[in-house]
Amino acid sequence: MAHSGLTHNYLTCELCESDAALMHCNSCHVKLCSDCVGKHVTTHNKSKHHEVAGFKYRNCDAILPACQNHPCQKCDIFCNDCDEPVCSNCMASSDHKQHQFDDVTKIYISRRLLLLQEASYFETTVIPQYDKMESLLDMKISKLSQDYSSVLNKMVSEEEALHETIRKLFHRKKEETLIMRERDLKVLHEQRNGLACSKSNVQTLVSKYKTVCGSNDVEEVLTCPFEKDQYRRIPPIAEITSPTFTPTDVDEKFFEQFVNLTPSVQTLKSRGQRLVSAPSIGEKKELLQEAELVSSFHGVYEELRRVRCIGNEQAWLSGSAHGTLTRMNMSGQVLETVTVTHGYAPKDMAIMADQQLIYCDVGNLSINAVKNGNSKVISRFNKWLPTSICTTSKAGSLLVGMISKDQRSGRVVRYVGTKAKQKMQFDEKHQDLFKKPSSVAENINENVCVIDSSAPCLVVLGRSGLFRFRYNGSERTRTYSFYPSGLATDSMGQIIVGDRMNTCLDIVDKDGQFIRSLAGSILNIPSAISIDDEENLWVGEFHTGQVKIIKYLQVSEGNDHSQDDQSVF
Repeated sequence: MAHSGLTHNYLTCELCESDAALMHCNSCHVKLCSDCVGKHVTTHNKSKHHEVAGFKYRNCDAILPACQNHPCQKCDIFCNDCDEPVCSNCMASSDHKQHQFDDVTKIYISRRLLLLQEASYFETTVIPQYDKMESLLDMKISKLSQDYSSVLNKMVSEEEALHETIRKLFHRKKEETLIMRERDLKVLHEQRNGLACSKSNVQTLVSKYKTVCGSNDVEEVLTCPFEKDQYRRIPPIAEITSPTFTPTDVDEKFFEQFVNLTPSVQTLKSRGQRLVSAPSIGEKKELLQEAELVSSFHGVYEELRRVRCIGNEQAWLSGSAHGTLTRMNMSGQVLETVTVTHGYAPKDMAIMADQQLIYCDVGNLSINAVKNGNSKVISRFNKWLPTSICTTSKAGSLLVGMISKDQRSGRVVRYVGTKAKQKMQFDEKHQDLFKKPSSVAENINENVCVIDSSAPCLVVLGRSGLFRFRYNGSERTRTYSFYPSGLATDSMGQIIVGDRMNTCLDIVDKDGQFIRSLAGSILNIPSAISIDDEENLWVGEFHTGQVKIIKYLQVSEGNDHSQDDQSVF
């Protein structure tokens, strides 16, 4: 319907260009006054049926462009070969002989939908990521300032305790520290300002897309360029190692070598943070015909239970035989080991947006966070054993699967911070949704995916916690019964679930339809699944303790203007 804010030009008859347009030809998308209706019907395209209605009852609010070659005609047809709107006269001309055509309003709606999805993607995904990175930089700046203050305070205390002859040395070292602090903080401030500038550019882009979409101008929508790649990668952040100062009992003649100031170190991550792909024209991902083994390495656990990727080159691992968590790289090197307080094997773990590790400590009935190699309790339970955990698309939000102490019931609880905001346990008939939620993951449509090891099956709930579907592997022929172990979701909304007994991975779409199985010839009893930033699968094997990195997706190029490729947004 028309908006009251339309200008005088749009309310004027398009034939006489003087009287008010009280009527509208829905067939030709032409505004008419009462006197010109008969003239239009009898003189314009006589073979065509003209549907004339009152202006406020017109069918389409899309403003069709006038044809450059036939000024009296509207471009209501889209030539797929020329990728431009044309009128019916152009369509019949030799210039478009044997070309493929479509309804321009269909293409307009499709393109307009993509623009709105782009705007929504930037507004709901990209800009919040910039906000999180800004907050992270603010914390880094604050911590770095505190660290430098601590170093300077230690220097002052040590300086006062030493003989007068070393005061000049400390003065020089303090100056070095101040220079380093200014240099390091300058780097972070510059990155903070650059991040704010990029965020502003994205906000401007969102405003531009919304303005274009709000104009109802087909030509403006069709010619509006997409910023496909410029802002999809969050700029990398410098990692600055704070300086350290170690007080030491010194012999005066050796004081120079004992004033231990370790300079700060600046490093830049190899790549910025890659966001989940937004819908784009001409590009989509598809499964490889055969999954490819990219790399593999031996973990430190004989019975590997969990793998959680960090970026593209590292992962945290846990197993059933040890009360430890181990961070390793893809070369098999151990980078860090964390001992669980009560010695029980962690049931599950997750990586927060700031790279902090959290895990389920079933021995302590708690969720713990790891900081500087030490564990700290962030949530504790009385009657429930935490068995699975994952992060969600909402900052600071977690999904925690748990089993009652009597092992008779299970539930999944959504936490925001340390507060429980949603409990998912029963269906509409008050029957248990699951009894043993051993793995949990959130899909990009915010569905909650849960492996119930007591069934065994995959249970999927909507964002509200209502039951959607179960997947028990019955869609394909198997040698052994379906035994799900390991769970992940990808940027296409696909659910990847490991089948331990049949040594393969099943891929299910977001509506529960089986797509295919993969990697059967590569794997040996898969027990853990994670996806890295490049969307490679990291699959842990239960008995061998190996971690195998598998490529299963590829990008296919196309030029399909239909609406078949609907986004999950």
